[in-house]
Amino acid sequence: MRTEDLLDRLSHEAAPVRPVSIGRARLGLALVALATVALVLALWSPRPQLMDGSADAMTLVLAALFALLAGAAGVTATRLARPAVGAAPGGGLWVFAAILVFPAIALVQQMLGHGDTDQVALGMSCLATGTAMSLFTALFLTLHLRRGAPVLPQRAGLVAGLSAGAVGALAITLECDGTTFAHLAFWHVAILAAWAAIGRFGIARLIRW
Repeated sequence: MRTEDLLDRLSHEAAPVRPVSIGRARLGLALVALATVALVLALWSPRPQLMDGSADAMTLVLAALFALLAGAAGVTATRLARPAVGAAPGGGLWVFAAILVFPAIALVQQMLGHGDTDQVALGMSCLATGTAMSLFTALFLTLHLRRGAPVLPQRAGLVAGLSAGAVGALAITLECDGTTFAHLAFWHVAILAAWAAIGRFGIARLIRW
């Protein structure tokens, strides 16, 4: 077949493609995140310190950072579903970097012998539950990215994983009975680290085109 005939055939068979809606995706992401948090709190109930107003500042700060990361990384992930030129958006990565300060401080405290004692069993439970509860957000963002045409699948997968992990970490932080700084800094932040790896190496493979 001649090149001219092939091009003519392709032009006749071509059909307009409806672009993915970023606004709807972000609304859907917010609903999935809220539903995930509500599900966790309904299954295991909120931490007592939240109910009686005695939650320490560190817990509230970390929960706020998880929420900020979920939103910032989610906004970036939804935008990356559309091809674009220019600098790669890095929304959420700076929040993740700020959160990593917490386990670094906890590690220094442990090395100096001034850290909090922690329960490994409770920590493993939080890590497993938070990682599992992040699946809903991860599935939503993966399907959204697959409907689009991300030109930076590694970056898109990474921020999608961070957004999903942050939702799970936020839900667990609002539910978990652990109150020590070491517990929150190590086990809850570990949910983010796990999903960052899953997003970068797992989700990125699923959204290639």
